[in-house]
Amino acid sequence: MRHKHILIMLLCLLSISGAWAQGKEFLLSLAVPGYSQVRQGKSYGYAMLAAEAALIGTSLYLGSEADLLMDESYTYALKYAQINPANYGPEYLKNLGKFNSSGYDADGYNATIRRQAQSIFPGDPTAQQSYIEANAYGEELYWKWENAGKRAEYNRMRNNSQDLKSYGKLVLGVLILNHLASGIDVLRANAQARRTQLSLDLIHNVPILKLSVKF
Repeated sequence: MRHKHILIMLLCLLSISGAWAQGKEFLLSLAVPGYSQVRQGKSYGYAMLAAEAALIGTSLYLGSEADLLMDESYTYALKYAQINPANYGPEYLKNLGKFNSSGYDADGYNATIRRQAQSIFPGDPTAQQSYIEANAYGEELYWKWENAGKRAEYNRMRNNSQDLKSYGKLVLGVLILNHLASGIDVLRANAQARRTQLSLDLIHNVPILKLSVKF
């Protein structure tokens, strides 16, 4: 009976060891596309590794260029829109490019807020004033573009930055696909290699060793 227990333990360890080896290769292929393929002598693994390096480099480059353009647009607004140096939120920076100024002139942001207040609360000056006070920009958020061309250039910088971020997301998607493709390739290779399977069952407390051969 003791020998049976030892046999069961050995077979279980072999099974776990094989599963762990396959799982390890799969995880390695997910973490570093092409690494497991190179270890297995498959030349296309080098292409996967090269693609991974190129995609990571491209993603970092696009992200860096996007941030640089966004910083340039902020510096541009400091010079040509007369904003105060501060850490502005995305909504403010967006409105900065939509309106010629923050004031109550014809193309000003606050003028638009006043028109909205009059439209939402017609005939109610008190409610209108409350709406304006809640949504209008104060003097600390003042801006006024020198001309429409300067504002257009500011928007161009921000749009280009957003485009680069979008391209970066596409590259990230391809990067993820490269990881998945590498993992699936290892799983497929393992599935083809497992044409002979060894398993162990217990029937009435008696260990039964099963051998399965696929042709």
